[in-house]
Amino acid sequence: MRTIKIIDALHLNEDSVNAKTTNGRYQTVHLRQGDLDGACAVYATMMILIMIKAAKYKDISVDAVTGDKRKSIERLKKELLESKGLHRDGNYFFSEEFDNIQDMLKRSYSKYVTSVHIKDDVVPAIVSEIENDNPVLISYKAEGGGAHALVAIGIEVDEKTNQVSKIFCLDPGYAAPKFTYWNSVIDLTEYKGKYNHRNFTETGYCTYIKLEDILIITKR
Repeated sequence: MRTIKIIDALHLNEDSVNAKTTNGRYQTVHLRQGDLDGACAVYATMMILIMIKAAKYKDISVDAVTGDKRKSIERLKKELLESKGLHRDGNYFFSEEFDNIQDMLKRSYSKYVTSVHIKDDVVPAIVSEIENDNPVLISYKAEGGGAHALVAIGIEVDEKTNQVSKIFCLDPGYAAPKFTYWNSVIDLTEYKGKYNHRNFTETGYCTYIKLEDILIITKR
């Protein structure tokens, strides 16, 4: 028998997956590349801020870019989307990119969030955070080249072995899911070689991957 754990912040309704604001209203949580002007790690970071109630979708959307620049969220958006052009074309070195995002959160958003960057033995940390209802910014390298960042929002556990078999994710590279909480799955089955797990999506895309860094962002 298998059980699935999804973080409490997410809610599924006829409009896809949503998150609650501090006043109890539902808001969009999934951001797809193209909704903002940065790369996958930026979208994933913004999704987490929505999930943990540290930001609102209406303040993150591209239409809000011309808002009050004195606000912390506007300063953070400016850093994430404009600073040195760092994120516009993505970055295959997510260890460095996560360090940069962590620095930007400290400079512009430390009033609202804290973060921890983990570079080794990441699966137990992901599982622990999901069990405590925290989303996790994760990264992987894919066989054949390329890298990607997405948000872990759930896990599947085999009750016979008590082992986590899958990590469920919201992926900014694909459309928002319609009937599930996730649009991307990381299969933790151990395969031979450096790329020892698989990532597959609802579009049918599948590749072998190696999990790398994670960034845990929590609300103060």
